Amino acid sequence: MKVVKLIFAIKCLVLPVCLSGFAGQAHAFSNADKPVHSVEATHLAKAKPQSQLGLFEPLLGNWRIEDFQLDAKGQWQPAGGADWNFYSILNGAAIQDDWIAPSLSKAAPKQGRQFGTNIRIYNPAKKQWEMAWMSNNGKKVDTFIAKEKDGKIIMQGIFGGKNTKITFYDISEKTFLWKMEQENTADNKTKNWKVVYKIKGTKKRH
Repeated sequence: MKVVKLIFAIKCLVLPVCLSGFAGQAHAFSNADKPVHSVEATHLAKAKPQSQLGLFEPLLGNWRIEDFQLDAKGQWQPAGGADWNFYSILNGAAIQDDWIAPSLSKAAPKQGRQFGTNIRIYNPAKKQWEMAWMSNNGKKVDTFIAKEKDGKIIMQGIFGGKNTKITFYDISEKTFLWKMEQENTADNKTKNWKVVYKIKGTKKRH
């Protein structure tokens, strides 16, 4: 009789521990089987990263581009349009943007589309943006530095072998303007900036 009572007492002590362990394992398996898009993952995906995007922040999103280039006669000609999509990367520390010309909403030309990308990161030590541009046409990296001034983003670097200045201006949540200027030294005396390419961006509706 005493032996029976002893076995019963041991079962009463061991069984809850076993059940607890089994429950823990079951919980672990159930967590492992959860899809990637769990509540926690969704929350992290929606959380806005802490960053210093400055005037680039309103540019985040997808834009329809109207662009114009200066021809040899000094006349502005439509350049075919593009899609330009901006998004934050590196946990909000940088911005990448993808350029597709002409827009995917149009038929591709015989020579194919131009695909390009910029990566832009703010250097707090130098208080400037540092950028790299590359495309399937250029097959090289062009670098620029930029600073914000009076509501404008002003980029400078060498592009196409010429001193180049690019400006984002009139930036809002729905539209922006952009222009490329290159140093004009045709007379080998006076140096001035000449606008050679310009863009109007309009944010797409989802």
